[in-house]
Amino acid sequence: KTLDERVIPMLEYWIDPIRCKNVDASNLVHAHLIYLFKNYTYEEFDYRSISVLLTSQVYLSINHRFSNKAYDDLADSSDPSKPPPSIQIAQSEIFDIIQGKRYHILQYMKNNPEDADAAMEAVVRIATGTGPRALTDRQKQMKQRRWKSIGHPTCYGRFVPDTEDEKLRDGSYRKPKAGENFEKWMLRVTTKEVGIEVNVQISEFTLQNHKMMLLDPTIMKHKDFQHTRETVLADATDVACAEVVHTTNRYHWRLVGQRYDVMSWAPDKRNYHDIKGALNRDYTRKFPTSLRPGETWIAEVLLEKLPLILPEVTL
Repeated sequence: KTLDERVIPMLEYWIDPIRCKNVDASNLVHAHLIYLFKNYTYEEFDYRSISVLLTSQVYLSINHRFSNKAYDDLADSSDPSKPPPSIQIAQSEIFDIIQGKRYHILQYMKNNPEDADAAMEAVVRIATGTGPRALTDRQKQMKQRRWKSIGHPTCYGRFVPDTEDEKLRDGSYRKPKAGENFEKWMLRVTTKEVGIEVNVQISEFTLQNHKMMLLDPTIMKHKDFQHTRETVLADATDVACAEVVHTTNRYHWRLVGQRYDVMSWAPDKRNYHDIKGALNRDYTRKFPTSLRPGETWIAEVLLEKLPLILPEVTL
């Protein structure tokens, strides 16, 4: 009774997006909220239990950098004196709780569609930082959408609202079209535009066809990103983002709730000799040994200014 009436409301008050901007602290509290429901049975499930379990696991999947090693996150660091932020509960135990409750959550959502709709809306608010899990009566002004799992056997647990395309909701978009080969079918079904989706099977939140995740650690540590990290992000250890458009040599992310985009370019590794039009075959003289007498001034100017204009480049 104490946990239900005092502890859970207190923990949720601490991590209300309006007053808590510390992602590490929110991760810690969400992990403990999941742990509080460890011993719940299906008969004890209600709106609060499934909404807490769903919102907390989605929040952690977006904002916590789970260890990829066999041991716990405190040891997963190249510098033992600087361990990553810990959720103070073994990751394997969090995964075990989530996986153990997943079937019962889906069963409860199937049998209680109104609670499921409200829980999905709570996930959206928590994942995007636009509001708390539980709303007051005055805050419940926006009409609640109806959420259903995509109607295809391979998509059970992928919930989309009734505002999505009907062919997406009933799963008919996965049916092959006349004359469509496997390559074209795969391209079509994997790039089908989804406005918003909550995947209960793997605890993922997708917005505008892009899964929300943490910004790559190499970007977080990059010297060109440090000013933004220290001023705009208050020196945060991690920040949630979503892919905008990735190309061969450019990555483009949008920082969630920050009104900032991040772009990172990789060097072009193509051999310019193989690129048609990259070299003009009318100009084949080598620099500076093949300059004409009236062109030697070009070498004098370039060789003096080259280290400033093109550092570490040899002509």
